[in-house]
Amino acid sequence: MKPEKTRFTENLVRANGLDFRKWIFRPGMRFGSREKWWAEGLPPRAGGWHNGLDLALYESGGGRTEALPEGTKIPLLYPGRIVKIMPDFLGESIFVENEARPAAAKTKKRFFTVYGHLSPEPGIEGRRLEEGLVIGRTARLTKSPVPAHLHISVLLLPQEVPDERLDWKVLDETDGVEFLDPEGVL
Repeated sequence: MKPEKTRFTENLVRANGLDFRKWIFRPGMRFGSREKWWAEGLPPRAGGWHNGLDLALYESGGGRTEALPEGTKIPLLYPGRIVKIMPDFLGESIFVENEARPAAAKTKKRFFTVYGHLSPEPGIEGRRLEEGLVIGRTARLTKSPVPAHLHISVLLLPQEVPDERLDWKVLDETDGVEFLDPEGVL
C-alpha cells in the first residue's frame, strides 16, 4: 500500500520562505531505521525501529546544508480532522484522521497521519482542516540535545481503536496497525 503524493514540501517551503532544493536524510531519519540520528541517552525507538520520517535537514538552493529552525510552520499533508493532541518527549503530537485513502487500499482501516514534536496552532483539535493549512510549528526546545525537527508517521488503524485511546504506545502495540513509509508522499 502506498499513500498518495502530496504538496507537503511545496507548502512547507512556501509557508516558511525557505531556499529549498531537497531533503537531507542522515542514518536514523528514515522509516524503518534502527539507528538514532540525534542523541544517546534518550528513549529507545519504540519497537526497535523508526515508525516514521524525521525532517530536520535540507539542502538550500546554494547547496548548503540547513536545519529547520525552531518554529518552522508545519502544513497538513492531507485534508482531515484533528482527533487528538498529546504531549511527546519534545513537544506535542497531533493525530489526524485523513479523508484521503492510500491509492491501493482495500481495507476498512482508518487512514492517519501523526505529526510529532510540534507546538500546535491554537484551537485546531476537533476541527476538519484542508491540506496545506498550518497545524503547528516545530517545538521550541529548551533543554533537549535533540534538534528541532518534525516526525511524520503515516498509518492505517483498525476501526476498533477509539480516538481517546490514541497514543504512541497504542500505535506500537496494537495488532493490525500498519505503518507506511511517508517519504514518498513528500
